[in-house]
Amino acid sequence: MKRYFMIGLGMVLILSLSLIAYGAWLNERGEVQITERMEERRLDLIGAKATVREIHPIVRFSVINLYSPNVADAVALTAGRIVSSLTARNSYVHKGDILFVLENEDIALSLQKAEAGILSATAELNRAENNYDRYSRLREKKATSVQQFEEVESAYVAAKANLQAAIAERDKLLMEDSRREVIAPIDGTVRIIYRQTGTYVQDGTPLALIGDYRELYFSDTVKSNMARLLHVGQEAECIFPAKEFRNLTGYASTAEDSEHERSFRTVLEDISPPLTEAAETRTLLWKIDNALGLLNPQTYGAVSLRLTGGHSSLSIPLSAMVDGGNSTVFVVRDGIIERRAVKTGTNDGIYIEILSGLKEGDVVVTSGAEGLADGMKVNITLDDRIEGGTENGKR
Repeated sequence: MKRYFMIGLGMVLILSLSLIAYGAWLNERGEVQITERMEERRLDLIGAKATVREIHPIVRFSVINLYSPNVADAVALTAGRIVSSLTARNSYVHKGDILFVLENEDIALSLQKAEAGILSATAELNRAENNYDRYSRLREKKATSVQQFEEVESAYVAAKANLQAAIAERDKLLMEDSRREVIAPIDGTVRIIYRQTGTYVQDGTPLALIGDYRELYFSDTVKSNMARLLHVGQEAECIFPAKEFRNLTGYASTAEDSEHERSFRTVLEDISPPLTEAAETRTLLWKIDNALGLLNPQTYGAVSLRLTGGHSSLSIPLSAMVDGGNSTVFVVRDGIIERRAVKTGTNDGIYIEILSGLKEGDVVVTSGAEGLADGMKVNITLDDRIEGGTENGKR
């Protein structure tokens, strides 16, 4: 009996060991198969060829500051209280237009005194002149002494001087009174009114800001290699987000219109220092046509500048760049991807210029680049919107 028990136990052990060995063999075989399948597995990705295209460079600004060089204050030339305002904010005025009228009670009272002084001085001069004429005749007849004649003559001269002084004082007050009218110093739009009717102001106080905003300017600094692609007179489009215009009366006729960007004709006015001088960076001065008055002299965000004149260069879709510095792409060769460093130039928002690192015809990955690594096998379908066709390891 014991013998049969030992034989059964041995058979159970042999069977258990066989099962364990078989399981290990199956596991190892499965891992090998998985590895083989992974090695044969190909990712389906979208790509595009490096091709010579015409690039219309686009520059994006986080902020730009628009300004007008033709701006001036309408200033009070005398002290007084504003009794009349003949203009309004955003109204267009011409140089010499009366904008405000001031009233100064002290000047009015002084004018009355000055006029009375002129009348008194005139009467005094008439008396002195008559007396002088009478003593002149007496002197010719030697009927008066030299001393008396000279006293009368001095009184006559003093009376004339007093009248001239009184007239000069009156004219000075009239001049000051004429300055009660505050006029526009230039043609332009009234952007700000600093003081309201009823306010008392001192001479020299600005009352309104006037500017010609039909043309606005902004500047930016670029590297010389970028500046050399441009020239004074270069035209461009300055594109502003729709949100900047939603509150403008009459701008958007429909809700759909209010979502559209707005572009303005822009011209490069100056490059400083000039391209003939050596410099690492240069300042570009741009002029925006604001004839419709939709833009204000202020800071704007998320603005783009697209050049209307392009240049031909080797380029790839901007979506092929895998880093924020636009310096790395994945290139496909014989169905295998390779991470490659490239040197890039300008872009137009869709394509980016390749200065080095790729040659014409190279295929780059344009989608699904996250998680890729050198050596992976892929099937690349060229984007029909860019170039038609398919290129991969086996298709």
